[in-house]
Amino acid sequence: MLCDEVRPMLIRHLEGRLRADEEQCFERHLEQCNMCQEALEIQQRVAEVLSSRPVVRTPLGFSDRVMANLSVQGWLAVLDWRAWTFRLAPVAAGLTVVAVLGFGSTEVESPIELSEVVAEWTIDDNSVVLPAFSLLWQEGVTSDTLLEVVLTADPEDPLSY
Repeated sequence: MLCDEVRPMLIRHLEGRLRADEEQCFERHLEQCNMCQEALEIQQRVAEVLSSRPVVRTPLGFSDRVMANLSVQGWLAVLDWRAWTFRLAPVAAGLTVVAVLGFGSTEVESPIELSEVVAEWTIDDNSVVLPAFSLLWQEGVTSDTLLEVVLTADPEDPLSY
């Protein structure tokens, strides 16, 4: 047995609530482990201190006086889930109706082709300044050219070369 498995068993051992097989494994582990022996001794001392304390009875009416001093009508009333459940029921019903019946038009626009998007991004051949990313769509551009553009691009205007 490992120490992590024995630690939760310490109090059950002290209370005599371990099964016979658990007790045997527990005892075997304690014979070999000084740390768990110390932990058991500490738990025994704590149990002795707690059991030596005198039993004090609470006075009659103590709980009534405590409850009378607690103000539940303050900000705790806001957290009352029952009140929120009933207040939000109409909102939930409305959202359910909208979800079932749909909200607004469901007509789909015609799909946009990628070539149309690329055409909008490119500039005509007569332009003096081309955006650097337009090189990606030009045929015959070598990786060396792309690297050169990235390394020599103007930092003030990074999209042109």
